[in-house]
Amino acid sequence: MHTTFELDFPLARTHLGMAMGNGDLGVMVWGGEKLHLTVSKIDFWDHRGGMWIAEGCTYDYIKANYDREDGEKVQKALSVFQRKFLERNGMWCSSRVPSGRFELSFRGGVVPLRAVLEYDTGVVTVELSDGATLRLTVGEAQPLLFVRDASQVVEQIDFRTAWDFEQTAEWLESRSIPRDERLADARDCGWLQALPDDPSLACVARRLPDGIAVSLARGEDNAAARKNAFDAVDCAEFAAFERSASNWWGDYWADMPEIVLPDDRHNAFLKLALYKFGAANNPNSPLPSGLQGPWVEEYHKAQWSVDYHFNVNIQQIYTLGLPLGKIAFFGPLFDMLESESHQTIMRNNARNLFGIEDGLWLTHAVDDLGRQSGGISVGAILDHGCGAWTAQLYWLCYKHSGDLVFLRERAYPFLLGIMRCYEEMLEERDGRLSIPVAISAEYGCRNQNGQRCGPDPSYQLAGIHMLLDALEEACAVLGEEPRPYWQEMRDKVPPFTVFEGIDQYSKPCDRIAIWEDQDLELCHRHHSHLACIYPFDTLGASPTPEVQDIVENSIDHWIHRGMGEWSEWCMPWAAIIQTRLGLADGAELLMHIWRELFLNESLCSVYLPRFRGFSSHRRDDMKKPKETSEIMQLEGTMIGAVALIEMLIHTHAGVMKLFAGTPEKWRDASFRDVRQPGPFTVSATRRNGAFVEAEIKSLGPATLQLDIPGVRMVRIEIAGQTCEMELPAELVFAQAEVALITCAESRCSDSEED
Repeated sequence: MHTTFELDFPLARTHLGMAMGNGDLGVMVWGGEKLHLTVSKIDFWDHRGGMWIAEGCTYDYIKANYDREDGEKVQKALSVFQRKFLERNGMWCSSRVPSGRFELSFRGGVVPLRAVLEYDTGVVTVELSDGATLRLTVGEAQPLLFVRDASQVVEQIDFRTAWDFEQTAEWLESRSIPRDERLADARDCGWLQALPDDPSLACVARRLPDGIAVSLARGEDNAAARKNAFDAVDCAEFAAFERSASNWWGDYWADMPEIVLPDDRHNAFLKLALYKFGAANNPNSPLPSGLQGPWVEEYHKAQWSVDYHFNVNIQQIYTLGLPLGKIAFFGPLFDMLESESHQTIMRNNARNLFGIEDGLWLTHAVDDLGRQSGGISVGAILDHGCGAWTAQLYWLCYKHSGDLVFLRERAYPFLLGIMRCYEEMLEERDGRLSIPVAISAEYGCRNQNGQRCGPDPSYQLAGIHMLLDALEEACAVLGEEPRPYWQEMRDKVPPFTVFEGIDQYSKPCDRIAIWEDQDLELCHRHHSHLACIYPFDTLGASPTPEVQDIVENSIDHWIHRGMGEWSEWCMPWAAIIQTRLGLADGAELLMHIWRELFLNESLCSVYLPRFRGFSSHRRDDMKKPKETSEIMQLEGTMIGAVALIEMLIHTHAGVMKLFAGTPEKWRDASFRDVRQPGPFTVSATRRNGAFVEAEIKSLGPATLQLDIPGVRMVRIEIAGQTCEMELPAELVFAQAEVALITCAESRCSDSEED
């Protein structure tokens, strides 16, 4: 198994290096003749420009201005509210602010040769051309980096701030952010960056007898930030600091699932992705991961504000924590959502839209205070799927942990708040309950007819049914009384909207619509209309033949539309959809293409395709030099890892499926201690193309529906009893128990002998 990750210098671009972090501090280690340390802090926000759904922007107002024939009418109506925010704030949106980097030069022409990341300790060792080494450690929780320089080979410490880069300086000036204040003497160097209405940030480096300490700290002003940064250095005992960080990583890996695939490049990527999850999502971090975790490039403005995109990106970042069993790592995300600021904004949004006091409405891209970071538009404020998908994270954390206190005190209230807004949206129409107008995430960005929204988006309908399923089960567990209206919603809200089209062979072909009368007319990267398959999983284990036909038609039409506009986070999403449908070879091919197209040389998922010729996604940006335009997207890495794990094990329609997405070419594969809803931890082995054995540990009393495609009979040993069962089978655990499962068929036995 991979114990280290190694890269040879020169590493000419930020995202060709090593990413280090603790959720709060982000460090990117790269360079050529010098060693570059790009630093950033998760909470360095310029909050000016944050928006929300304002008084007067009611759902009735939006409905009155929606016109099926004029896609611009509703947007023009909403622009009134956007202009008011712009007039008041004088700028477009709140944003995280880039920081800069430190550059270490070495005596006698010495240069870096190799960087080695030790997974067990989180230490990055930089090997130098004279045989000396530097050992880099990021603190367990503190925004502090220690560079141990035992040979005292570092001759000079320079720095370049965001102001030293043309693109970033232009952006900083446009926001009237003051110039940085720079420090440089024989011992200390760095910079102090003030903001107009927010605390300052100090980024400082101090020489010590055995190395260099880099510290980032906030303060009321520059002087306070500087004091806080140097106080952190002065208070640190760095041998203990290194031990503490090493112990944290040891604990992190101690209960980590182990996944072994027949493709070593996949294995290398998976191990690095699991490391990055820990580096980006530390439970002790003051804030959760945004689009890029704690990392931000210094050479351009923070892309998309490096905010919290809740229409797919944040969910994809955090979903990896579920099969890993890292439920505590969701803590900063839920803490932020439940903070006074976020709750005030979400309740204000619901109040202004619907006049209710008990609803929660989450807009699609927000800052750490909950305020919209991307303007007031249909796509920004009319996607309640943002709240539904986030509510599902709460629900799945309960399902993967069995934590009843969490369910009662945190998950259930959030689910209720999101559902209350869906209830207010629905209207009776033609004997069913209908959403008068909403969006299907991001479809309006590329819609050829200019329409940005419409009635009954299939994405939103699937979100309603996911919430109904979760709330019904939650009420049963908690002894709560379901709201009577929920049963009417279940009966009268369709599972999706149907478009009555024709296929590529001119045959009638009913398929899932984007929204009413809106077909998937073009290649679209956000697979939201297929949410009933994934992520919301609302069609059940036995859909009717009619529903099955519509799903099959929808998948064929989706494939026919192609992937030339797909991005780094949507290809693994597509692979998960194919895995859930049993299209294992298609899923494997997608992951292979994704790896070649969106993983750079250091296995970092990047926003732009690595080369032209397959994808036209952001084609103009693809022509720019990568050293000034490459953007890391954390969700691409996280959802890529999820997609690979799902090919080995996933739970779909209430059935746990082993190796259901494993292609025939993956003759040997195994996994150990992967968490599944129930909660269960599962280990299993496939050898010579056939299932061999599995161990399923229940974390408490539970019932499990199990299936292993290609296997008809299994032998199950549980609680001292052994029996043979035909699959799919129901396993009942009376308490925390272990079930041992082997194949009871000759093909499986033959594979063991081979």
